[in-house]
Amino acid sequence: MLRIVRMLSRTERIDEFHLKLSRAEKELYEEFLKTEEAELVLEIQQYFAQAKGHAGGIRFDNASLWSKIENRVGVWFAEVCADRNQNEHMIPRSKGAILHRMKNLLAKTIRESLGRK
Repeated sequence: MLRIVRMLSRTERIDEFHLKLSRAEKELYEEFLKTEEAELVLEIQQYFAQAKGHAGGIRFDNASLWSKIENRVGVWFAEVCADRNQNEHMIPRSKGAILHRMKNLLAKTIRESLGRK
């Protein structure tokens, strides 16, 4: 019987919470920050700027901004894992950390758009 053992690094602080991450998980998280985060944050800011001017306001349903963010992160994560020949189900903590960071950035943008810091 083949046993798969993941070598975990020391506990790393990622966005205000502690996780034990493998090197591959940490690299994926950092690559997302370098390549995708700024574009998603810009889209979030544009969404709220437009939502202020519309009568419907901000929606959080299945077609909402958060659903789009989750889908974009999922697609990016799957593509990067495929490019690296990694099984995305073996390194779920990095995807969770990315989504956690995006939730924090979404909350920050909401506060800023409402005039609070």
